[in-house]
Amino acid sequence: MSKEIQTQKIITHCPYCQGPNIVKSGVRKKKHETVQIYYCKNCDKKFTSSITKNRTYPLRVILEAINGYNSFKTMEESAKLVNEKYGLSISSQNISSWMKGFKEYLPILRMRDYISQKYDKKDIFVEAHLFHGQIYDFLYHRAKTDCVIDEFFKHQKFKPLQKFLEIIDTECPHQIFKDSPKRASEYKNIFNMDQVKITPRPNFACKTAKFVLQTVVNNKLRHEVLQKFMLLNDSVTVATEVPILLDYKDVQHFKGMKNFIVPLELKEEEVITGHIDIVQIRNGAVHILDFKPGAKRVKPIEQLTIYALALSRLTGLKLFHFKCAWFDENDYFEFYPLHVVMKKKKK
Repeated sequence: MSKEIQTQKIITHCPYCQGPNIVKSGVRKKKHETVQIYYCKNCDKKFTSSITKNRTYPLRVILEAINGYNSFKTMEESAKLVNEKYGLSISSQNISSWMKGFKEYLPILRMRDYISQKYDKKDIFVEAHLFHGQIYDFLYHRAKTDCVIDEFFKHQKFKPLQKFLEIIDTECPHQIFKDSPKRASEYKNIFNMDQVKITPRPNFACKTAKFVLQTVVNNKLRHEVLQKFMLLNDSVTVATEVPILLDYKDVQHFKGMKNFIVPLELKEEEVITGHIDIVQIRNGAVHILDFKPGAKRVKPIEQLTIYALALSRLTGLKLFHFKCAWFDENDYFEFYPLHVVMKKKKK
């Protein structure tokens, strides 16, 4: 017997007129879920969440099956796991159909056959629970990283990043993260923003977030659900919740050796720590991404620049090779961290 699955995302605006003057107007019973109906007092239209439209199965179930398959389980194995969890009877044919129907969100499919043939399943991913005050789930897609660096896109210069990601599980200094009171996210308005261009642009991350986050009814789970989907299903996300640290010697290196403007004052024993939401390799650069709901209203320049400085030191890659961005379902903002700490001299 199937279980009724909670998929009700709170609706605050009418999808037709974008007005906020909406009220609940009954429910609709479907085979596997009960759907809330809304009525807009402004444009006189009724509607439901886009999660529920034209689907026999809830989108949450569909995404869980897709994630299972792109975790390199067979379609039969993925169907069995979902059926046991939700008490359903989906088949491998259902999953095959969803793969075709949602192909635009699954760029990993172009690599999947190659990875399946080359790698043992146990070697494809590295996972670690990092107990750093709270639990961070570090995920590293080893096989995808190989494909991006060596096989498909030939980004050989980013080998040092790959080596760093490989050792996090075994060599991360966990005690430093537990003891350090300084977090990258706490720094505000310390950098000189002259010559820094923040560029809004369309990006696949926004499209993915808009699709995936329809299924999240608990906002505390947004990061986790989105990170997992991007790691498993896109073609450029190589790691999530990547731990970084920046210490006194690192800051002195940037100030002295590089002549960067880094207004961070640390004592010799002090360390700044943080966890990068998403690391991608694409278009000849390492991209540091942070998911920020309400992206238009925030500017996490300091946090992302510290992430880039730390990752540059930890990998030995030049800051020139990094881009930083923050995003939500609707907006994506990008900048070069090098422009934050190095200014061109005026003639």
